[in-house]
Amino acid sequence: MKKVTQILILFFLLFPLSIICSPTRSSALDYLVDFIAENYKETEIAGAGSPKIYHTLQVNTELGSRVLMLEGDDLDYRIWLRQYLSTAKQLIITVPDDQVSLFKNSKLFQIDVTLVNPLSGSDWKNVELPPVIEEPPPKEPYKGKKHILVVDDDPKKRSLIEMVITKLGYPVTLAANSYDALEIFRKQPDKFNLVIADGGIHKGVSSASLVKNILETSSEINIILGTGYKDEKITAMFTDFFAGISRVIIKPLVLKELPKTILQVLEKKI
Repeated sequence: MKKVTQILILFFLLFPLSIICSPTRSSALDYLVDFIAENYKETEIAGAGSPKIYHTLQVNTELGSRVLMLEGDDLDYRIWLRQYLSTAKQLIITVPDDQVSLFKNSKLFQIDVTLVNPLSGSDWKNVELPPVIEEPPPKEPYKGKKHILVVDDDPKKRSLIEMVITKLGYPVTLAANSYDALEIFRKQPDKFNLVIADGGIHKGVSSASLVKNILETSSEINIILGTGYKDEKITAMFTDFFAGISRVIIKPLVLKELPKTILQVLEKKI
């Protein structure tokens, strides 16, 4: 027994506890996320070997909604991921241990694209994908419409909504709060035929007050009043407040569905 004890003491002297306890690879946490929307844009740069890519995923997690900004140069993985997302509703993201705190406290989180994986956990190359169906480009009649006014205090969200509207061929004006939006609208009420606003209070002016004033100024304007994802109480409150007013559409602003909603509103199909 004494000899065994001496051997153990010698072992711990030669191999420090920090080495014994250190993992063979950096640790990480896996999170199950619900896929909501994707935004993908390529910009060709003269002289560059590959395009500059802006790629984000809007997801819902146990910690609340997040926007994942995907990094990395693995274009094959991005192509696979975009195909996978055409039908997938859930994903697994792997957050390195040293970034977990940042992920928990940030609405916008940068992550390597290869850390976004299929729900099955399988190697992405072995996951069977459905055939890709290309969406037709917007019809020419959509061009040249009046301006769309976007009101949102989140600059990143404003930028994403602006990108969606621009792709549809519509000019867009941005406002960071309801107060500024109302000033812009009152100066040129005939310039706009659609307002998209989030349901918050900015600079002392609530979205409900903004919508009420706009409706009083214009008899034909259409308004999409956005609420938070799965925020049923806010949606119900706005629905009661604007009951019977068909020109006000109240729903969560999900980027993936926004182009369809905009076209339906402008064609008077909602």
